[in-house]
This record gives sequence, C-alpha cells and structure tokens, in this order.
Amino acid sequence: MRPRIAGLAVLAGLPAVLVLAGCSIGDIRRTPPERAVQPTDAAVPTSGPGAVDRRPMRVPVPAYYDTPYIEFDNANHGYALFAGCLSSPPAAGDSVVCPPLLFATFDGGESWQQREHPAPYVAEHSMLVGYGSVVLSAGDDWYRSLDGASTFTRSAGSDGSMPPEFAMVDGPYQVCCQTDPVPKVVEATEQGMVPLAEQPQIPVVQTIGHLGGKLTVAGLHEGRLHVAFGALVATPDDRGVFETGWQWQTDAIAIAEPDQIRRVVVQVAPSGERWLIAERERGEFPLVWRINGTQLEHLPVGDPPTGVVSVLPDDGRLLVTTRTGAWAVGADGRLEPIYWPVRGGAYLTRLRDGTVLASRDGGVLLGPAQPSGAGWVQISWAPS
Repeated sequence: MRPRIAGLAVLAGLPAVLVLAGCSIGDIRRTPPERAVQPTDAAVPTSGPGAVDRRPMRVPVPAYYDTPYIEFDNANHGYALFAGCLSSPPAAGDSVVCPPLLFATFDGGESWQQREHPAPYVAEHSMLVGYGSVVLSAGDDWYRSLDGASTFTRSAGSDGSMPPEFAMVDGPYQVCCQTDPVPKVVEATEQGMVPLAEQPQIPVVQTIGHLGGKLTVAGLHEGRLHVAFGALVATPDDRGVFETGWQWQTDAIAIAEPDQIRRVVVQVAPSGERWLIAERERGEFPLVWRINGTQLEHLPVGDPPTGVVSVLPDDGRLLVTTRTGAWAVGADGRLEPIYWPVRGGAYLTRLRDGTVLASRDGGVLLGPAQPSGAGWVQISWAPS
C-alpha cells in the first residue's frame, strides 16, 4: 500500500498488499518506486520524429502550490492532486494552510475540471488511480470514486491502511499480505480480498502479473527464483458438471549473488509477453528473463547502461530509462538508444490501454511506445 508523506502525493508502485479477512493486520501500505531523479538533460525535442504535443495545465491554482502529483488510468482519463505548498500563502488564519486541490481530465490533458476534494481540511493526502477508480487518503480515512471524482464513498481502513473493498484500484489479482507468515494470491472484489482456492506451489509469493485468464507469480527463496504459471481451466466433477479453477505449473532457477536482489517484479507486455525483472541496487541494470511458455529465458546484456531509473517490457524488447537517456534492449541483448522525449530520469509504467506513462518531477508524458518517438503528449503545470 502507499506510504503517506505529509503534504505530498507519492508515486504508484508495485501491486498493493492488502488485508485479508482474518489475516493479521500491520503496516501494509504499498511501497512506491523511486521518485524520478532531478533531470540532468530535460530538453524535449520540438521537431522531427520526436516532436511532442505540449499540453500545459491551465488550472486555477495559486503560484505558491507545489507541483502536482499526476496520474492516468488510460490515455484519456487522468487526475492531478495538488497537496502541498512551496511557501506560505498570503492569507493567514486558515485551519489548513494549503488545502488539497483535485482536478480531472477526460481528453488526455487538453482540458481539466476541478473536483471537490472530499476531505480538504486534513493535513496528509495521497492518491491512487487505476482500473476505473481514483482513491484518495486523507488522515486515517479513504475515499473512492468510480465516476470521475464527481462523488466519493468514504471508508476507514485498519491502522490507516486502505480498506480491502477499495483494493481493485491495484488490479483484480494481488499478493496478500506481507505481514502474514505465508502471503497468498488473492482476488480483489467489492467485498474485499478473497484467496484463490488453488494456490501456487512455490515457497514464497512476492509478485504477480496478470493478463486475461493467465497469472504469473514469482518469489525469491534461498537463492532460487521460483515461478508459477496459472491458468483458469474448466474440469468436470463426478457428476459431469464443469467447475472452473486455477491450475499451476512451476519452474525454478538458481541466481548468483541473490543477496544483491532487492525485489522481483513480474511485468506483462501488451501482447501478453511476460517478463521477470530482478532488481538490484539502485541504478544497476537488473537481471531479466523473458518467459517462454513455462520456461525462463535469461536476457544477456553485453554492455548494460548505468544510472538505471526504470525498465519496462515492450513487445519483443525491453525499454530502459536512465538519468541521461532512453534505450531499447532487443531479444539478442543488444542495447540501442531510442529517440524519446523521456530523458532526464523519467520513470516508465504502462497503463491498462497499453499507453506508456513517463513520470518525472513537474509532469508526465504519455506515449504509444513507438520506436520513432512520435505521438507523445507532455502534460505539466507551471505556476502563473
């Protein structure tokens, strides 16, 4: 779940780890990815194949507010939360010096509509966006909207954590719970988190990726990387009635220097191609495997870049951003620069519709991940 930082909305990260009914309850907020580093080469091409459609946010926000946290659910639907101030406003005496300001867009940042924040007089705020919903935290309370932030439903989580009934914001399948002795694969429903009846037979579950009726689950345990591949299969019972359940196949490989791996992540490309990323120390190039059926195929990289900020699988290649540029790693492990306007430490994620979201301080870029770099949109706010 998302850790809360006073006056700041933090970036989204791994799939949420939420409370199961009957599970032990602890601090289960999501760990965010690293904040994009301060750009060292933030120039954006204005002509040629990398031309960018600039869409500045023209919203009624006082200049003393800090830059907003911007997140999108797809290429059209997005939200901006202003949750902090760089300096004190001219007026004094308000119970909250800088009340949060919330805006929504439904045309890819061309225009923004201000929305009423459900709890503006609370000091700490954060925002999550995904799967058709926007979830706000305010103090110990949580608010969810399914209608573009027009209306919100309030709920209070245990120990300040996000209520299980709001978990769908992080996807239909998740890993729960890090505070439990044995984390499980669960399905997020409106009633909460429901463990799958057929769990993968691997020693530890740490990450999950899904597309359609297929799941890929992985975990690092005692120097070996364990992976389970799940598929929904209908089988007849003794009466000839078909029942649908999860069937799993597993694989495991040894990893050299496993103590240097800080986390493993399953990622799925738009085509359904699955990748397994074992992240090492910050800035180091990760260990990477493509998943072929139920087999792991290591991707060798002869001369990996340094200062790695993020990696994102694309169809047949791996996209990489560093502090100074963007790169593509092909199936043969060759590294080639790509002409993208995401230089300067942008952090890449992928939206549900396949759009690439590049986050960096002061705004985001939305792009179709074409090799040419065409079709990108830059959305940013600059105080007037």
